[in-house]
Amino acid sequence: MEHKATYHHKRGIVMTKQEVSERFSGGKVRHEVCTHKGVQWIGRIIGLLVCVLLIKWDPSDVGNRILCYMLVVCIMWWMHGLDEVLVYICERGFVLKQRPSTLRDYFRSVICHDEYYMYVAFDTVVGFTENWKELQAVSPHGGIYVVPLDLQLASYKDKLRLQSAVRYYRENHD
Repeated sequence: MEHKATYHHKRGIVMTKQEVSERFSGGKVRHEVCTHKGVQWIGRIIGLLVCVLLIKWDPSDVGNRILCYMLVVCIMWWMHGLDEVLVYICERGFVLKQRPSTLRDYFRSVICHDEYYMYVAFDTVVGFTENWKELQAVSPHGGIYVVPLDLQLASYKDKLRLQSAVRYYRENHD
């Protein structure tokens, strides 16, 4: 059984599909949605080229050298996060990685990675926005709430899989 994972902040290890199933009430994980593999590779190639150029530039003064190395570390961290799981498709719903809305939230999400995952049941899902930046769902009180996402760079096949998971659940549970 394959256990692809995402980083877990408490123990410094990865959160497996089993751990996602146990932590959230969505049931067994059926599929994981990540950024498209082509985008991941292009991002890594461009990131490595920029890092090489920054290191090769090698400014003479200490301030610019520190700035260059800080940029290299930031780029390497960004490249590291390219393959994180954006959505777990479970039996009864999605476990979604919310997009941080502020710079402070972004840095907090780097440290407390799994706090930005939330569960949304299929029966509450209204749909995704056209640009795949938000999921709209119905709250228990009847209102609509919006979950900010980063699914623009997910593969077309995965986007169809997200829509068909909701459709399949509704057809079999209504």
